[in-house]
Amino acid sequence: MKKPLIGIDMDGVICRPPLGLNLPIAPGPYRASHQPSIKKKPTSRARLAAFRVLLRLKYYGRKPLPDALSGIRDISKHRTPILVTSRNGHGADIIHRWLKTNGFLELFDEVHSNDLGLPSPDFKWRMCSELGIDEFVDDDGRVADLLSQNGLSRVFLRDWPRNRGYDYPDNVIRVNSIPDIVHHLEAE
Repeated sequence: MKKPLIGIDMDGVICRPPLGLNLPIAPGPYRASHQPSIKKKPTSRARLAAFRVLLRLKYYGRKPLPDALSGIRDISKHRTPILVTSRNGHGADIIHRWLKTNGFLELFDEVHSNDLGLPSPDFKWRMCSELGIDEFVDDDGRVADLLSQNGLSRVFLRDWPRNRGYDYPDNVIRVNSIPDIVHHLEAE
């Protein structure tokens, strides 16, 4: 019997944020600021090279969050984990390298990075829709809000100070670690 899919974000969920500060996230609600375009804009070689250097630096020396590796292993006993990160698709090889170096790559059935240029919540919603993902793990309250209000049965929100202060829908479950998610899956 095929296990249901669960989408899992990377930064702030399995990968420790730079300096331990998870600054880019915010609490809900999700508010679309514009109609997203999924047209790919041409990228100059110089701009792409600069982006790749910055992304390498961003992941240089960053370690997994405690219990993330063992937690993903345990999740995979109940679900098929799919990594969905809004990191730019031009750096997919850097993301794959970090996952492989830290022992995660073999645990994910698929890895998807944002090559559409969509804002993080929009990209993750699109991937959930296209792949048939019904549960998701994220650290950004805006993502949790959008996914929870658009058909996902559960969104596990990894607790960070910056995603607090919003009354999320009932299908958003706040967790302190990946093993907390496993407890919910085992309780079914």
